[in-house]
Amino acid sequence: MRQFDENVDGYYDVENQLPRYLRRLAEPQFERGDERREAIDSVAAAEEHRERVRKDFLEAIGGLPEERTDLNATRTGRLEYDGYAVETVIFESLPGFHVTTNVYVPEGASADDPRPAVLFVCGHAATAKTADGYQQGCIDLARNGFVVLAMDPIGQGERHQFYDSEAESIPISDDSRDYPRVNTLEHTYLARQCMFAGANVARYFVWDGIRALDYLESRPEVDADRLGVTGNSGGGMQTSYLMLADDRIAAAAPCCFITSKEAYMRTGQGQDGEQIIHRAIDRGPRYDDFLLAFAPKPALIGASQSDFLCIEGTHQSYERASSVYNLYEAGDALELTVADSTHGFGPELREATVNWFRRHLAGEPPTFETDDPSTEDRERLRCTEAGEVRDAYPDGRTVVDLNREYLAETAPEAATAPAVDDTDDYTCQLRERLVDRFDLERDRPDLYPRTIETERNGDVTWEKVFFPSEREVIVTAIIATVDDGGTEEPLVLLLEEGTDEIEERREEVAALARKHGTVVVTDPRGVGGVCARDVNTRLQNGGDYYDYHGTVYKLASDALMLGTSLLALQTFDILRATEYLRSRLDEGNTELAIESRGPWGVQALLTAVVEPSIRTVSAVEPFPSFHEQATTAEIPVDHRLNVHGIVGEFDIPQLLPALEDRDIDWDGDLSRYRHPSADETV
Repeated sequence: MRQFDENVDGYYDVENQLPRYLRRLAEPQFERGDERREAIDSVAAAEEHRERVRKDFLEAIGGLPEERTDLNATRTGRLEYDGYAVETVIFESLPGFHVTTNVYVPEGASADDPRPAVLFVCGHAATAKTADGYQQGCIDLARNGFVVLAMDPIGQGERHQFYDSEAESIPISDDSRDYPRVNTLEHTYLARQCMFAGANVARYFVWDGIRALDYLESRPEVDADRLGVTGNSGGGMQTSYLMLADDRIAAAAPCCFITSKEAYMRTGQGQDGEQIIHRAIDRGPRYDDFLLAFAPKPALIGASQSDFLCIEGTHQSYERASSVYNLYEAGDALELTVADSTHGFGPELREATVNWFRRHLAGEPPTFETDDPSTEDRERLRCTEAGEVRDAYPDGRTVVDLNREYLAETAPEAATAPAVDDTDDYTCQLRERLVDRFDLERDRPDLYPRTIETERNGDVTWEKVFFPSEREVIVTAIIATVDDGGTEEPLVLLLEEGTDEIEERREEVAALARKHGTVVVTDPRGVGGVCARDVNTRLQNGGDYYDYHGTVYKLASDALMLGTSLLALQTFDILRATEYLRSRLDEGNTELAIESRGPWGVQALLTAVVEPSIRTVSAVEPFPSFHEQATTAEIPVDHRLNVHGIVGEFDIPQLLPALEDRDIDWDGDLSRYRHPSADETV
C-alpha cells in the first residue's frame, strides 16, 4: 500500500480545501468588521470604537508591564557631524532588558531651545538602526531640526536574543534572501512562546517603544509635547501599534505597512509572529483600526505602489479612516503618499515623512528635498563593543526570561496538574470548556466513507479510505487489519506526517495491526493525503511545508487571527477518525486506543479527554508541555501546535487529571507534570 497520490489519488481535489475553509471562516468576520466601521457615525462612536480596539489589542498581546522601572540609560559614545551629532545610548525597557539606540541630536538643540522629537522604529533589516536607508531617514530628520531616536528591535541589530558569544560569527547577512533565517526567525520563535502563554512578543516591541518615548521625554533638548513616531515595514507595524497604545504621540507616519486584512489574506503571504495578533480578523485591530483610533491627530500613510503589501488594501484602509477623520472635521490630518517603487524606505517616502513632521510638529512648510545623505560605517554606530547586548550583558534578560516571568505571574501553577478532589466533576468541566473553546460540537456530516483501494499482504489487509470531516473538508486514512483481530483495543495512529509515512513504516504499522486488530492511520486536514498546496508566494518569506514561514505556519497564523487554531481543527478531525473507526467495529467493541508520534501527543490527550471510549493513550517521542515550550530557550517547533493561551488551560498538566482512569504509555517522564500530592504511578 503506497501513500496517497495528489488529490486523493485523483478522487477529490483537496489541495485548496484548508486555505478555502479558513477564508470561508473569515468572510463573515470581515463583514461584521465592515458593519462596525459603518456604524461609526459620530465622534462619540469613534471614541468608543477606539477604546474597544485598544482594549482588545492589549488583551491579545498579554497587556503591558504595570511599572515603568528605571531606564538606567547609558551613553557609550558620541559622533559629531555637520549639523548634528549621534549618540550611542543603551537603556533598559525592563530591568536587565537592554535596548540599543542611536540618538541624533540637531545642532543647537538644548534645554533653552527644545526641539520636536521622532522615534524611528526599524523594519526587518538585519542591521536595524544602522541600515543605510534608516540612517538616511534619521539624518534627514536631524538636519531638519528633529531629535531622533533610532531603536534596534528585538532580534535585530545588537539585540539578538540567541547570540552565542562562543560562536565564530553571527549569522547576519545584508542579502535579503538570508534575513528570514535570522531576525524574522527569532521573532516567530519568540512569538510562539508568548502565544502559548496567552500573549504575543509584540508586547515587548510595544513596551520598548513606550520606554523609548519615556527616554526622549527625559532629554532636556526635547519638547515632550511634540513627539512623533515613524518607521518602515516592520517599523510601520511598530508605529501603528504605538499609535494605538501611547497617547503622547502627536503625529505619526507608518510606512509600507498599512494595507487591509482582506487583501493581504488573498496573497497567501506569511508574516512574522509579532504581526499575528490573536483574533485580529475576528475583532481587530485591522490595519484601518490603527488609523481610526489615532483620529484626529495627524497621520501620514506611506506606501509603495508595487509593494508586496497590497496597495488596493492601503487605499481601502485610507478611505475607511478618512470617514472618521471627517467626523472630527480633520480630513487634512490624514494623508496617503504612494511612492512609485517596491517595498522600501526610499527617497520619496523619506521626503514625505520629513515634510509631514515639519508641518505637524515644527510648524514649518513641507519644502524639504533629500540629497541622499552619506551614511556612517555601521561598526562606528554600535552601542556595544562586540555589537551584541548578549555579549555586553551576559547576565541580562531575554524575551524567554520575560515570558517565563510573565507566566509565573499570570499562571503560577500551570506547570503541574491541579489538585483534584472530584475527578468526575473536573473531567466534565474540562471537557465542556475544551469542546466550547475548540468548537468540537459543530455540524458533522454523515461519514459516507469511500474505500478506493484494497491490498492483501500476508495476514494484513490494507485499505485507502477518505470521508468528510465537516462540510468542504475531506480527510484521508490508511487502514490496516488482520483477520483474527488483536488482543488490544483498535487503534487510531497519528504519524508525524500522516499517511505520507506509510511506506517507510509499513512493518511497524503491520505489527500494530497484529496487536490491535485494526489500525487507522489518519490524516487530519493539512497532513499526508490532504496536504494543502504551497500557499506562500514570496521566496523571501517562504519555506518548506512545515518550515518557518512555510505553508503550515501561514495557515496556522490565519487560524489564530480568526480565533481558532490548526490544533483545534485537527483535533476535530481526529475525533471524526475515531467515529469512523467505531463505525467499522461490532457494537459490543467500543473501547479504542490512540497512539501518536512526535508533535501529536497533545492531540492524542485532547481527543481522549473528549472521547471517553479511548481507554489507552500512547505517545512516542512526544513534545514537552506547552509550559515547557513557552519557558525554555531551545524547544522543538511544529507550527501545527500554534495556539493562543493554552498554558494553564489545556496543557498536558491540566489534561492528566481527566485521564486518571485511562492507561497512558508516555515516552518520557510524566511525573514532572503531576501534582506533588498525586500518585505518580501512571
